[in-house]
This record gives sequence, C-alpha cells and structure tokens, in this order.
Amino acid sequence: MTSISIRRATAGDTQAISNVVKESWLASNSRLLPADSANAVTHGHRLAETVTLHWQAIQVAEVDGKVVGAVGVNDLGHMWMLYVLPDYQGLGIGSALYNAAIESIRKSGQSKAMLEVLAANESAVAFYRTRGWVPEGRRTEHIPGFRFTAVRMGLALA
Repeated sequence: MTSISIRRATAGDTQAISNVVKESWLASNSRLLPADSANAVTHGHRLAETVTLHWQAIQVAEVDGKVVGAVGVNDLGHMWMLYVLPDYQGLGIGSALYNAAIESIRKSGQSKAMLEVLAANESAVAFYRTRGWVPEGRRTEHIPGFRFTAVRMGLALA
C-alpha cells in the first residue's frame, strides 16, 4: 500500500463515499440486522442523498487515488460518521481520518466532541474508548424489523 492521503470531499466523491459507508456499515453491522433491513441498506438511495447534501462536511481518505474511507463532522463538534472499507481496515486509515476530524472540531472552536455508535458494534466502541471518549448516555430506536441501541459518547478537547 502506498501512502494515505486525507482531503476534503468534493461533490464528485458522493458515490465513492456512499459506497464506503454502505460496505463498511454492512460489514460491521449486518449480523445485527434482519435480512430485509440489510437488503434495504444495500439497495437504498437515501445514503447517496445524505452524502449529496453534506459532502462539504466530509473528509476522505485515498489510497492510490481510490476513496477508501470517510469522516464527517459538523460545526457543533459532532462526528456523525467514520467509515473505512473493510479491506483497508487495520492499516491506520481510520486513525488518520479520526485525527483529521478532531483537528476540524478543534479549529471550529469547540471544547468537546460528540458522537453516537451502535452499542453492539464493540470494535467501534473500543476504538473510541482507547482515544479517551466516555459514554454519556444511550438511546434506543425502532425501525421496521429492527431495534437498536446507540451509545452517546463525548470527548473533552481541552
């Protein structure tokens, strides 16, 4: 693998980002979903619509010119996504995206970062805990055929 490049997303990255999110999310969470819900995620178009609306708040990781990861943060310090393609996980790409996101949050003047992660996604929870994030609450939500619990986490940026 050659070097990892982190850059701001462009409107032209929408499909690549959508693919990264879909593939990564399904690889991490498909065991938690009923088959019809996993199928809806696989074939849904709402993801591309979301990325199209918010690409300006996304940074991407590229390896050999291919978008292999993405992270999104808003001006309030909320990290609303961090995904890396399964074949590229464990190579430092998630950490590089994470560091870029924290830097963006700091530059926006926030003293605290926030995120939510599925409680059942133990590797993601561990990823954040090892970086100093602490659980601050939980929320449970129901969508047709699926009930999930998300852990709200916070990180002081003093």
